[in-house]
Amino acid sequence: MEKIYEDRILKELDSLKEVLLEYEQLTIEMISCDIDEIEPHSEGRMSLTKKMDKVFDRIDILCSEMDNGERVRSIIRSSKDLTEVAPDEEAVYFKTQEVISLINRIKDSDVQVIDRIDLEKTGLLGKIKAENKGTGAKAAKFIVGTNEGRQKFVGYGGKTI
Repeated sequence: MEKIYEDRILKELDSLKEVLLEYEQLTIEMISCDIDEIEPHSEGRMSLTKKMDKVFDRIDILCSEMDNGERVRSIIRSSKDLTEVAPDEEAVYFKTQEVISLINRIKDSDVQVIDRIDLEKTGLLGKIKAENKGTGAKAAKFIVGTNEGRQKFVGYGGKTI
């Protein structure tokens, strides 16, 4: 692998790693943050995903310019074993392994975030059901069901005012 391409790919992988660390931090915060903070954290993760896509696009462009670009792509996609990697490609291989390790940590945290969101959803649904079964909800349903949602007053003699 040409040194200039190796350096540029390693730089892009470092950039990807930095974005993934930010993504991981937001994910960890989503596990314990206030319910109202989940959406902004999720939006932040979406923004970081767009940054990651741009990094992958730049890596793809670099690989397309290289003579052995397909080999490097397969290393970055983690479809190569260390025994299949040439000595001049090892730096990219090891940097990619760091990135993959970080991605796996994020996947583990994602499971916890999904569980947390499911718990919050179940709790909110329980509160809604309890509220809908309360006497206030039954009275409101009665008013809506009998008046079509409009307030009516029946005065003396049965006349509607």
